[in-house]
Amino acid sequence: MQKKNILNRFKDVLGQYCAINQFVELSKRCFIADYDSEIHTRNSFIELATQKEITLTSYDSEYMINAISRSYIVNVHLCFETFLKEICNEIKNFGNNVYQEKLQEDSWLKCAVKNIVNEKLSQDNQALFDLCEYYRLIRNTAVHDLCDVKSHEKEFRKLQNYNFKRDTKFARLIAPNEYEKISFDDFVMFSRSCVELATYLYNLVSYDYIKIINEIPQSQIARWKKYKPERCEKAIFAYINTSFRIDKDLESQISYLVDYVMAR
Repeated sequence: MQKKNILNRFKDVLGQYCAINQFVELSKRCFIADYDSEIHTRNSFIELATQKEITLTSYDSEYMINAISRSYIVNVHLCFETFLKEICNEIKNFGNNVYQEKLQEDSWLKCAVKNIVNEKLSQDNQALFDLCEYYRLIRNTAVHDLCDVKSHEKEFRKLQNYNFKRDTKFARLIAPNEYEKISFDDFVMFSRSCVELATYLYNLVSYDYIKIINEIPQSQIARWKKYKPERCEKAIFAYINTSFRIDKDLESQISYLVDYVMAR
């Protein structure tokens, strides 16, 4: 069975992580509502954990509650960075243009933007770019302590140049927030931004369809060569349409691709 294209896979996996994050947030809110008084006193917190047969390594409830929200950012970033690596790999292997390798100091998002739009983004997309880069820094500190609070403050101040409330999908959110105040709304803002930016970038990728044909298993090519030209044309179109994004160039090249397949 052919796999879905990278954008659809990203949306599927992100959707699963979002559902988990939402469930955890619901559980957290219910827990706080039921046990708010107990978790703010160490002895009562220990007693509660003992009753539930859970041994905690920390009883700093405020820290852990804040950390849960940052874990949402970690989950979203994991999905988004996987997509960005995959889109960069597709451009490198199947793109029309010469691939520019990722520099060590660059993020995968910057690498993708550099290769797809030559770092030329509209104001709205630049805002999404800066937002996603900010949450990447939040993720880095939450996981690896790779950047300090000062860098967060610098990136956070940059976001003040944008009025995210103008955007319908952000209008009701209390976000973005600073590192210590990351909330569920930040997770919603980050996930929505990732989907929009991923879709925008993916729809601008320019493929070399001959490179794609060259990577198709010979067993599949052998089956196509048994088809009549019209059926072969439809089969090639459907194959590429499933695994990659297609554009008007494919329609104009499809006859040539059929001839290319028949000659292999």
